[in-house]
Amino acid sequence: MDRKALLVPCGLVLGSSYLATSIPTSFALDRPLHTIAAVLLLSGLATVAYETRAAKTRRPHHQHDRYVAIPLQDGNGRPSSEEEWSSEERSPQHRGLGQRALAVMLAALLCLLGARIALFHAVLQDVECAGPQLTAFLPLVLALFHAYRTPKDRPLPAWSAESSSATHLDRFVHFFLYGTTRYVLPSLLLAISSFITTLRTSVLRSTYICPASTSAASLVPKLQFLGFLVDCVLVLLLYRLVDEGLSQSETNCPEPKDGTTVHGLIGFTFIASAIVLGIAGIVVYTALPEHREWLFSAPREYLLGLLRLSLMIPLTMLCFLVSARMYGVMGAVLIAAFSCAFIGVLRALAMGVSYSFPPKSTAGVSLCLTLLTIALVLQLVADAIDSGQSRPKIPVRLGRNQTVSVVALLVIFSIGVGVYRYQAPVMGHPIDTLLAAADEQHQRWAFQAHQSKSLAQAVVRYQERYARDPPPHFDKWYEFATNRDTIVIDDFDNIEEDLIPFSSLKPAELRRRTAEILAHNEDLGGIRIRDGKAEVFGSSRAEQKWVLDGMARMIGKFVEFVPDMDLAFNLNDEPRVAVPYEQFQAARMHHLHYPEHTAADGTIDFRLDRASTWTEIAGAPRVFDQAGRKPSFQTYGSVACSPESRARKERRWDTGAFCSACSAPHSMGAFVANWSLSASPCHQPDLANLHGFHLSPLGLSGTHDLVPIFSQSRAPGYADIRYPSPWNYLDRQKYEFGENFPDPNFAKKENVLFWRGEATEGISIAGSWKGMLQQRFVHLVNNETSRQPIFLPTGSKNGRLEYAMEYPEEIKERLETKLDARFVGDLARCEGQDCVDQKLELWLGKDVDFKDHWRYRYLFDTDGAGSSGRFLPFLQSNSVVFKTALFREWYEGRVIAWKHFVPVDSRLHDLFSSLAYFGGYSLKDKGKRTMEPKDKQAEAIARNGKVWTEKVLRKEDMEIYMFRLLLEWGRLTDDRRKDVGFRMDTKGRKGKDGKGAT
Repeated sequence: MDRKALLVPCGLVLGSSYLATSIPTSFALDRPLHTIAAVLLLSGLATVAYETRAAKTRRPHHQHDRYVAIPLQDGNGRPSSEEEWSSEERSPQHRGLGQRALAVMLAALLCLLGARIALFHAVLQDVECAGPQLTAFLPLVLALFHAYRTPKDRPLPAWSAESSSATHLDRFVHFFLYGTTRYVLPSLLLAISSFITTLRTSVLRSTYICPASTSAASLVPKLQFLGFLVDCVLVLLLYRLVDEGLSQSETNCPEPKDGTTVHGLIGFTFIASAIVLGIAGIVVYTALPEHREWLFSAPREYLLGLLRLSLMIPLTMLCFLVSARMYGVMGAVLIAAFSCAFIGVLRALAMGVSYSFPPKSTAGVSLCLTLLTIALVLQLVADAIDSGQSRPKIPVRLGRNQTVSVVALLVIFSIGVGVYRYQAPVMGHPIDTLLAAADEQHQRWAFQAHQSKSLAQAVVRYQERYARDPPPHFDKWYEFATNRDTIVIDDFDNIEEDLIPFSSLKPAELRRRTAEILAHNEDLGGIRIRDGKAEVFGSSRAEQKWVLDGMARMIGKFVEFVPDMDLAFNLNDEPRVAVPYEQFQAARMHHLHYPEHTAADGTIDFRLDRASTWTEIAGAPRVFDQAGRKPSFQTYGSVACSPESRARKERRWDTGAFCSACSAPHSMGAFVANWSLSASPCHQPDLANLHGFHLSPLGLSGTHDLVPIFSQSRAPGYADIRYPSPWNYLDRQKYEFGENFPDPNFAKKENVLFWRGEATEGISIAGSWKGMLQQRFVHLVNNETSRQPIFLPTGSKNGRLEYAMEYPEEIKERLETKLDARFVGDLARCEGQDCVDQKLELWLGKDVDFKDHWRYRYLFDTDGAGSSGRFLPFLQSNSVVFKTALFREWYEGRVIAWKHFVPVDSRLHDLFSSLAYFGGYSLKDKGKRTMEPKDKQAEAIARNGKVWTEKVLRKEDMEIYMFRLLLEWGRLTDDRRKDVGFRMDTKGRKGKDGKGAT
């Protein structure tokens, strides 16, 4: 057997499968026109090079070649005696295209490629409005064309179904298994199974907004259909040209040796298309200077994605051409099509294995897999028994028993995979499990956070927990904390997490970096602590000065025990320090390991002359880059993730597709099971399109250097040092109620999920508002039209539940909890057409008094450009807080999801299901699927959140946290940090050494 007979089709299968898997997540689609131009150029060059070489090495064909039919008794349905066919009997007389016809077809190919590229780019601009693709039907179009155009004057064997003695069954079998029509049925089954799979897996859409107020919602599907029509003409044209090139090489037609075969001319057409795109780029570069940076800037991720596609697509295309020479054009097409189809079906079956989410019919997808397998079997059987091949096949023939065995194995495999992936309706609601787990988590945290009942015990717990002695003045901190009746003494892991990377730097380096970043005063403010006093220094804008005043006021409560230091506070909402993964891991691994000390060493205090070590720097190099008003996910948001993480390897460019694999690691079905992990970007590449901070932040000024900046909050992946927000400390939004604005008990509140707010996530440029979290929430509540998932009882007596896909209007009618969400203000953070589109699409309402929130049972909270300042007041109320957030604050871990608030995924796909669980859902008009409201569970969350907030999130707790943070920071910036520490002897007395010891 010729080695190419297996290697080349295997290459086509692998190439097609790789492209079907990688293109939906390729960074190369960030700049589609660049990518298309590069791929066309390399594909054209590869084709021309291959054809030039093939023309020189291809042996001439001889008219005396003889082909021998295999006897009927061998199981191939051939004549019983050897029957010699000449090449003329095997292949009809080749009627080549004339030069004019060939030129017209090539010109049409060039024009159609340009039109298709333009349509593809137009659809990609509003891909969130795109519907299911029709490309699955292209092989069927080719199969019908193949059956129609093939000449019918070929000599036929005597046993053909077209003979006079053939029965209707013979004709039926002949139509589907013999001759040129044998591709129709497999292609039809392939198209049906692939398209149904696409419909079932795309039923759950992303909440990325497809605005109904613009033309995109109606125009994009029309452009898709027009693109499909262009695709049909393109593939028919390419079929004709490729087949012409194959026929040219099989006949006695002389082959040019300069690469200008028909296939070579196709390559030159691809090159010409790339040149046209290049010329268009030059025109844009000349006429539109604002696009010059975009035209020539290329991130590393994009270049790698482009390299992969630029290598794989030409190689796959060459494998296709060689396979077409071996099996015919339709044979090669079906090899590629079946590869892509099987990949799609198997990926669909891999979805929804966690509590049957996302919702889809596993049985239906399994049926599609079985249907696809039958189509493949029919194709294999038809190729094995057909006698009219116009090109050589793999010299392997299966007998009837072997064919039946292969068919049975493939069908059993398909059914088995479907049964294995089948998910029965869920017994019991996941929220019941999550509530119980949250209660246990809360009890564990509360117990370990307050184990110490004395200073000596607190010192021991500190040493056990952090493998070092507490910092100097720990006794003052302990006295400060206990005098304020705190219940958190031992758990300050957030401080440890924030400061570990900085312990890899020397104290002098930390002080130098602090001075450098303060020298530029890029939305940074400084607080200087000297001789037991804290003062604001440097210049800051008037609207930002309250942050520094609030911090000076907070620090003033304990400043007499804090060593001299300078602190750099971030005055922007957005965090700023995004350290790349390799650098960050090196810092964590090489952090300071403190030596072991005993009480005999005594307590060693901070340096007495620390003030002289903090100096100002003039003319320091610039540290921060202005990164606002453009996407920041790849540049800052995911750089702290491992290179092997999905965020670094995938780009979710299809904003309309729901990424179930992105939410699965932190979810139980549709519901958030791990609140901390739910904000991590590393397993969620789709977060790049789902928050304004990643899409187009307004004031992001970031750095990849490890610099000590204190920020009120940070997104996962950033290295800012968190501190208690002055917004809450100064009561800029305060929980208070009175006669006009009472806060009644939960049961007496209005059964409404309520939200009012301004659009503060970022600035909307080039349609970025469509992915912002706040805009998506308001749109989902008010005018979303695509079906949404909701977890409901099946109506059976066994209490099973499953996800159903319903239209939002129907869901809102049947939810007993009503939804009221509006923007207030004028949506000013936008530019140009984005301002108009938002005001047309989103619902605006009147501003309300903040105290008016207490009327409602459920309050929705989302962050903006930074953390939400309303979360703590909401927790203090008698309402249940539904919270979705990207940013994490100093109290992360103290407040437990499902115990003190209800978490909501940033994709918002779980919102309606959570409301149905707590508030109730009924289908009284149909008499089935009714969910009773869980008022007791909801009221318990409201009560737990209120009580716990009043214990661990008070102003006093903010002061205690900040006191401890500054003591730890003081030790890190002290030149004797390996030695300084607070120690006690075995009897609980403080040690002394006479070196400034307390």
